Amino acid sequence: MAEVALDMSVLESMFGDDAELCGAILEEFKHSSIPYMAEFDEAVSNNNIEGVKSLAHKLKSSSRTIGANPLGNFCDELERLAPQGNWGQINEFRVLIRASLSDVIDAIDGL
Repeated sequence: MAEVALDMSVLESMFGDDAELCGAILEEFKHSSIPYMAEFDEAVSNNNIEGVKSLAHKLKSSSRTIGANPLGNFCDELERLAPQGNWGQINEFRVLIRASLSDVIDAIDGL
C-alpha cells in the first residue's frame, strides 16, 4: 500500500488537536513551497548543483515537519544524489518532487 501524501498524525503529535494552528502551519507550507520550486527550477536551469542540494534540503525539512513523508523522502534522495551531477537523474527527481508536492497540496486543500 502506498504511503499517504500527508500524515496528519505528525502535526497532531506536536500540537494536539489545535486545528487552527495545524491549518496555519499547512497553509504556510503550501505558500512557501511555491517559491522553493521556482528556486529549484532556476538552480536546475543554471546547472547549479549546490542550489539543487540546498533546495532539496529545505523542502525535505519542511515536508517532514508537516508529515509529507513521501515528498521528504524524494528530497532526501535528491539531496544525496545531487553532488554526483547526474542531470538526468536530477530532472527525474524534479518530476517526482513536483508530483508529490502536488499531492501534498491537494491533501491540504482537502482538509
